[in-house]
Amino acid sequence: MNIIVSFSGRKGGNCDTIAKYIAAKDDLILFMREISTQPCAGCDYECMSGRCKWRGDGIYSFFEKLSQADRIFFIVPMYCGNPSALYFIMSERCQDYFMQNENQYEKIIEKLHIIGVYGNAEEYPDFLNFFARQYQFENVEKHILGLERHKYNQKMKDLLLDEEDVKVKLNGFINK
Repeated sequence: MNIIVSFSGRKGGNCDTIAKYIAAKDDLILFMREISTQPCAGCDYECMSGRCKWRGDGIYSFFEKLSQADRIFFIVPMYCGNPSALYFIMSERCQDYFMQNENQYEKIIEKLHIIGVYGNAEEYPDFLNFFARQYQFENVEKHILGLERHKYNQKMKDLLLDEEDVKVKLNGFINK
């Protein structure tokens, strides 16, 4: 079973439609906006010396699910030149999970594939590089696919899946 995670705050947009497009019958699609997650705030860094005070929210079980997947696909939109806030909340909150489950980090990263949805590489050359640096992927092309809306003259409300070329790129990426 694969797990596909949409990090978009917008329901029914590019990230959600891509998640549904690449999902096979037994795959699990998660929408980060629906997972109850407390951002790192209002604590004394308990995760560094024991247990995160927010462990009761959905993020710990989110990572437990990821650890069970065969492959993981994060579909991350770019907002204001950066990955979405939902992505950053997940990223900062993983500290507690990986402090308690150190052996899971490499296993999850090996299975992780990222689809970045953004304007264009010329204007935002660091968007995809952000993920390559964060996860230190050895084979970046195997783990990261960028889908540039501006290549298809698309506006924010348009859907990338209306373009056959996008479907070809997605099919090639998920079947590597």
